[in-house]
Amino acid sequence: MKSTKKTHDFKALDLKVNKDSVSPHVIYFKEHTVREHTSDKPSGRTLFIINVPPYADERGLTNAFREAGKVVSVILTSRPNSSETKIDTFLGEPTKSASFKVCYLVFSKVADLDKALKLTELQPMNSSEHQIKVGISKWLDEYNNSIQHPKALKSKIESFMQDYDKKMASQQEQEKELEKEDDEGWVTVTKGGKIQSFARTEKVKNKIMEKEEKNKKRKELKNFYTFQIRESKMKHIVSLRQKFEEDKKKIAQIKQSRRFKPF
Repeated sequence: MKSTKKTHDFKALDLKVNKDSVSPHVIYFKEHTVREHTSDKPSGRTLFIINVPPYADERGLTNAFREAGKVVSVILTSRPNSSETKIDTFLGEPTKSASFKVCYLVFSKVADLDKALKLTELQPMNSSEHQIKVGISKWLDEYNNSIQHPKALKSKIESFMQDYDKKMASQQEQEKELEKEDDEGWVTVTKGGKIQSFARTEKVKNKIMEKEEKNKKRKELKNFYTFQIRESKMKHIVSLRQKFEEDKKKIAQIKQSRRFKPF
């Protein structure tokens, strides 16, 4: 029995793997209409399909809508208006999610989209040139494809690590440039947070203490408050007294050694 019911502007049709399929899945589709269209989903030529079963692939969906016209591209995503970003990996393609998907079917002409919306029955996904594998044969293919040759895997790992090292080196250089103080003494805080730890030797500690003392002296306001002026005068008097006592001791030592020549 053909299923041609409509649900909130969606049209529903049975998606069969073969002509003899007894229990097909029902997919819902309509014209893709959004405010801002992108180049990969052009306006007037894109069909929006939901409830796509996990076993359906790009070639199978193209076969299902082949009576409407030529299909230019098929975009399968997990959620509407989401772009599936590819992750750099050297272990092959990630395993596909066994959940229902969303599809964007792009036709070559606007008339082809109109034909697709008027369809009363979909063609089976399998054809003489393409067969969807299910069950044990599918699992065997997925397992065999997941195993890579050691030499090919080694070359992939080496190229992956070279790209990663270059990327990390450029990031570290950028962070070092940002961590430098500007003319006003400001330091940009990077996303890396604190600077990486290092060995706290005596030399390193002294450098840190000297830097802190310099920063304190630079930030300190000299002779700004009354108590600072009073303390600076007291310190100056104390230093003069100490110098006077030191000079008296030097004169006494010279007298004792009989080298005192005032004139």
